[in-house]
Amino acid sequence: MARRPLLIAAGAAVALYGAAQVALSTAAVRARLTERIHAALAAHLGEVAIRDARVDALFRVSFGPVALPLRRGGEPAVEIERVRVRPALLALLRGRLEPGEVELRGARIAAPVAIGPLDADLSPARGAAGDRLSGTVRLAGGGRIALEATRGEDAIALALRGDGIGPQDLPPALRSPSFAISAGALAFEVDARGAADLSSAEATVRATVRDVFLEGTRIGPEPAGPLATEARGVVSWDAPTRRISVHDATVTAPGDVPISIGGEVRLEGDLPFSLAVRAARVEYGALAGGLPPALALPPAAPRPQGAFDARLDLSGPLETPAAWTVDAALDLAALRATARRGPPSPLAATFVHHPPTDPRRAIVVGPESPDFVPLEELPEHVVRAVTTSEDGGFFAHSGFDFDELRNALAEGTEAGHVVRGGSTITQQLAKNLFLSGDRTLARKVREAVITIGLEASVSKRRLLEIYLNVAEWGPGVYGIGPAARHWFGKDARELTAKEAAFLASIIPSPIRYHAMYDRGFPTDRWEAHVNDLLFKMSAQGALSDEQLEEGLDAPLFFRGG
Repeated sequence: MARRPLLIAAGAAVALYGAAQVALSTAAVRARLTERIHAALAAHLGEVAIRDARVDALFRVSFGPVALPLRRGGEPAVEIERVRVRPALLALLRGRLEPGEVELRGARIAAPVAIGPLDADLSPARGAAGDRLSGTVRLAGGGRIALEATRGEDAIALALRGDGIGPQDLPPALRSPSFAISAGALAFEVDARGAADLSSAEATVRATVRDVFLEGTRIGPEPAGPLATEARGVVSWDAPTRRISVHDATVTAPGDVPISIGGEVRLEGDLPFSLAVRAARVEYGALAGGLPPALALPPAAPRPQGAFDARLDLSGPLETPAAWTVDAALDLAALRATARRGPPSPLAATFVHHPPTDPRRAIVVGPESPDFVPLEELPEHVVRAVTTSEDGGFFAHSGFDFDELRNALAEGTEAGHVVRGGSTITQQLAKNLFLSGDRTLARKVREAVITIGLEASVSKRRLLEIYLNVAEWGPGVYGIGPAARHWFGKDARELTAKEAAFLASIIPSPIRYHAMYDRGFPTDRWEAHVNDLLFKMSAQGALSDEQLEEGLDAPLFFRGG
């Protein structure tokens, strides 16, 4: 008889459970539940959209898909396939409904960069010191991020620990046929503290990248790697000024070269920003020797010993590169001084050049060759035509024209593709002497390092002399001497100002422009381009008024016609 009350109680509990499950599964209850969840989320997150809330057999509430918050045009910044919330048991026994565990499945973040899908298990808690949230985020490729956040009456704190993050965990923008991270691992730590109302916050960030390989058509014919770097710094947020700033930041480049970085961006209008980059006492040998195999310099490339300094300051509207202000400098004084005390560069004397496009051909760069034309024997207007067309600041810069690079970047951004390279004569010479003509990141990195080596170990006049005697001016036409004979049937020392301007104008694409050769004279459009170059030379004092007038009036006829 004593067991009968227990059986009655158990039966009543089962009946109550069944009734509750039936009631909770009705369309009206699920609609009301969806409405309540939507209101609660909207109160904290702004505009959200949710669907299909339901309660399972363990009284866990699940709903989804979820979209929050909505951006302009109706596209969500975050989408979650399913959210499941388990009530906190102790709170439930006390008559309060509080989340004990929260599971996120199939979450995708669309802004500011696309990330996902990812899953997360979160455990919220409430104590005397404030609210606490801890958990783990599992990325699609196996990477994991542990998080712990606390919020008190006056302050909040956040700690993130990421480990084992590989290529499959990265945003889709970093995985394409033209550019992809194909191997490697990222680990990071973020420790942030701020005001409870998020009016200000500061985070210490540390990140380590190991054994990374880059591949794709923009990288080069073979993967570039392994690459490794470490970065650390402090990121601050100030809500009243809507300013995010980075300070005390250091990134380690190949060869264990430390680069310091600082800057800020304001989240208003056209996103005004400033960036300062500094690299002091960079050992050239360490930089060149620290490059991975795919970026290694050719054996014949210069390798001066010594150190140099570099700085770069950028500012302006982030989304409008054409309006950026660029202040950059490369100080090679110490590197040049050390190079002068060492053995002379092989490029200072006669050498044999094999064009990358025709490696079986041997071009003797020196007086031993009848095709060689010493710089001092060329008319000044020949030299000035080339520098005006290709590199107006050649004799003043240290290998790079940063304003021209900014302009090239702006034009490429506006057009949606690379318009022009903005390369100096020294950069072109680095490519002509040692590299292929492909437009890949690997080639540009090697070109930049070789450019520094050339500027440090070879005089400006000798660099220009080499350039003029190895540049291509038509199919198989290398050097200013053969170019003058090929196009005009004369010695380079006898070129007129207009002829020199024409030869300078075709340097960017001599094969393509060679179509004019058989025609016998330039098109009207190209002659206007040549005349424009003459005007520029006159404005720089390279031509007198009489020489300008004579050049504008002189006809151009090619030997091929």
